Formats: sequence, C-alpha cells, structure tokens
Amino acid sequence: MLKKIFITFLFILITTSASAKEIKIISDKLEIIRTENISIFSGNVYAVEDDLKIWSEKLVMISSLDEEEVKEINAHGNVKIVRDELSINGDKARYDTIQNKLFVFGKVEVLQNKSTILCDKIIVDLENSSSIMSSNSNKRVEALIINEN
Repeated sequence: MLKKIFITFLFILITTSASAKEIKIISDKLEIIRTENISIFSGNVYAVEDDLKIWSEKLVMISSLDEEEVKEINAHGNVKIVRDELSINGDKARYDTIQNKLFVFGKVEVLQNKSTILCDKIIVDLENSSSIMSSNSNKRVEALIINEN
C-alpha cells in the first residue's frame, strides 16, 4: 500500500516538475485525489519555487487535467510568503502559477525592509513586480513607510 502511494506521489512529482517551474513541498501529511488532480499537504507545510517561499498549515495544489503543470496553489492558516526582501503574512493565499500572481486574504501584513502595510487583501504580480492592496469598506489600508537613506 505504501509502495503504491509512493509511486503515485513520484509520478505526480515527475509530471509537475516536467514543466518549466519546479515546486518543492514539505509537509507532515499528503493526501492525493487523483480524480480531481488535487494534492493536499497539511501540517507544517513549506513550499518553495525559485525565490518564492510559502509556509502554511494546509496547502492545496491543483494540477492541469493532463497533470503536466501546476495550475494553482492555495494556502490556508497562518500563511507566510517570502520573496526577496518582501514578506507577506495572511489568513489564506492563492498562487496562480500560470499568471504568476499571488493573492493574499484576511488580516494581511506586508513587510519590506522596515516598512509595514496592513490591509485585507493584496494582489502581487510577480512577473511585473507590482502590487495592489485594499481593505473592506469599514477599514482602510494602513502604511508605515520608513526610508533608510
């Protein structure tokens, strides 16, 4: 039984790393739902793709129908994302690997150098290095910008 699960897991790793991007994921538990092309990692999850690192309690990876590429990664619970000197904390996140965009929701805290931004949602275009931050109608985006010059 374990051998069958291991072979299935290896097959998924091989097919997902066959695309241009390679994603390494470490967790306490892995559940694979082959009929839906979903892999659910839970417990102390750590994922890394190039210079993008994600920590969370649970991570759901959705593959394309042919299992040749990862379409989307959803992180839930105490999400922390780090890329270069940018760090984003939130309740949940979605990483669209095809559009190379990152969406973080909930109580979001963005840290870069010594500057801090608090909001409810951030969309980061990793391709163009741009971000849009917003909050719901009764809260506002709060920023503390510290210039180190």
